Amino acid sequence: MKIAGVILLSVLLAGCATLSREQCQQGDWYGIGMDDGEAGERTSRLEQHARACAEYGAPVDSRQYLAGHTQGLREYCRLDNAFATGLEGRRYQHVCPPEIDAVFDHYNRSAYEIYLIKRELDTVENQITDTERRLRAKDLSDDSRRQLRYDLRELDRRYDRLRNDLYAGERYLDDLTDEARSRRTP
Repeated sequence: MKIAGVILLSVLLAGCATLSREQCQQGDWYGIGMDDGEAGERTSRLEQHARACAEYGAPVDSRQYLAGHTQGLREYCRLDNAFATGLEGRRYQHVCPPEIDAVFDHYNRSAYEIYLIKRELDTVENQITDTERRLRAKDLSDDSRRQLRYDLRELDRRYDRLRNDLYAGERYLDDLTDEARSRRTP
């Protein structure tokens, strides 16, 4: 029983590691920093990497990491990327230069709202499908059938509201995209 607990703890701890043993031992800190920068990670991510690599006795080159991270941020901090990351469900971590930080945040939040609406639409669609399936059951009482029909109408209304929100949000996002094209990125 103790062995199973130790194995489980090891698996859980390994799941928390930000880098694999191989990545730590290879020591491509410039590349790791660049990857983190391109992903919009903060430089504090280096601390997590250092903890992960300490388990393997591998040294960290923070100077190389920071140089790579800076280079990666140049790619990440393009305004069109604010839209792409938001639509993927990733929130902005305020890592871009101050001159574009507020705009990048606004674009990312607007795109993230679209992401959330789409997720909610999927949820409601699944609820509609489930309610319709339950409504087809032969052994339903009249009260249960009435309640399910009411629930289905409410879900349909919610779905329609969300579709309208999505349409309006996508139109607004199109306007923001046009605005971003007219700006110059650093």
